[in-house]
Amino acid sequence: MTAFRFIHCSDLHIDSPFKGLIRTAPSIESALRAATEKAWLNIVGLAIRERVDAVLVAGDIFDSADRSLRAQFKFREGLRLLDAAGIPAFIACGNHDPLESWARTLEFPDNVKLFQADTVQGYPVIRDGRAVAQVYGISFPGRDVHENLALRFGREARDGFAVGLLHANVGGNREHDNYAPCSVSDLRDVGLDYWALGHIHKREVVSVAHPAIVYCGNSQARHFKEAEPKGCCLVTLREEAEPDIRFIPADAVRFLDVEIEITGAPGPDDLADAVIAGLESHLQDAADRPIVARAALTGRASLGLDMHEEALSALADEIASRLPASKISLELVNRARGLHNLEALRAEGNFLTDVVTLYDEAMAQPDKELTDALAEVFSKWKGRALLDPLSPEEMRDLLEQARDLTLDHLMVDGEEG
Repeated sequence: MTAFRFIHCSDLHIDSPFKGLIRTAPSIESALRAATEKAWLNIVGLAIRERVDAVLVAGDIFDSADRSLRAQFKFREGLRLLDAAGIPAFIACGNHDPLESWARTLEFPDNVKLFQADTVQGYPVIRDGRAVAQVYGISFPGRDVHENLALRFGREARDGFAVGLLHANVGGNREHDNYAPCSVSDLRDVGLDYWALGHIHKREVVSVAHPAIVYCGNSQARHFKEAEPKGCCLVTLREEAEPDIRFIPADAVRFLDVEIEITGAPGPDDLADAVIAGLESHLQDAADRPIVARAALTGRASLGLDMHEEALSALADEIASRLPASKISLELVNRARGLHNLEALRAEGNFLTDVVTLYDEAMAQPDKELTDALAEVFSKWKGRALLDPLSPEEMRDLLEQARDLTLDHLMVDGEEG
């Protein structure tokens, strides 16, 4: 039975700066700087080991149009390795690396097919002297493409499987810019067997078959919002069978963002043990990769347990030294609260009752009044420009945390005094 096996990858973002993380994770600085490059070379190594018929890259190879020479050399290094193994590479440009920016790019080996931007092109994938597939694709001419490029595609009457390569926002995903917007029905109407998509960084199989429509996600996480295994898809298309779509991790640095329940931990050693136990399975999944981890401590903690920033930093260093991972940057975030009986405090009729009531009234305000009341506080914060505006729900969560921290301090001070 004829089969077509290929790697589908996208959003390599080679040359990503990791600016904030480089400052906060100095222990793995070198690993972070090389992470996107190494992830690409991991994908190349997988393609060679699996002896695939082709590698498809669905845009955003580089992090910006002004890619560095180092980034270009690393990308070309991978292409040359594929060329030496007889594996063709098909590339469609996206919004971060539009075709107009490729004029300054190094010369690539003969195995590379870079799709143009003026029309959809189709190239055959040849194996043993015959075409096993046709790959159709189109590149972004510039960064801002709002045309539905899917409408330009069509399947020609040729032998073999038909695969579309496109950087696009299918279904209007609001977490990403709406470049080359299209619908699932637009893609289905073309009549291809598989759509290799890029642009959305979270892995998703939009449609399993008829046709398969797949976002493989980006190859390397770059912040905690992308904290999951990253890599590529190893795809096998067979006649009269559903596509076999296997996700293969290729990330060079693993990001973890986990919550760890610490209720019942009376002291720092118990707290460290709880964190290590909570991280254990994630560390096993990460194998020998360097790790950037953020562990949010949840539950109810003893009021006598020191959970201030300096103490948590020291605790994180102690935990990291006890973990089997060769390189790890660990941040601990306190979301645990004291062992407060709020109902009892509301009924006591003392100063603590007034504190709880004050926070209750603030959190009970309608959305607009709450936003207006806190606007002045956030307007003076220097970090405001770096973050999206807080929603009313997020503001209420912050108020709840502030209430519990206030009670923690008041009750500890009361016990000490």
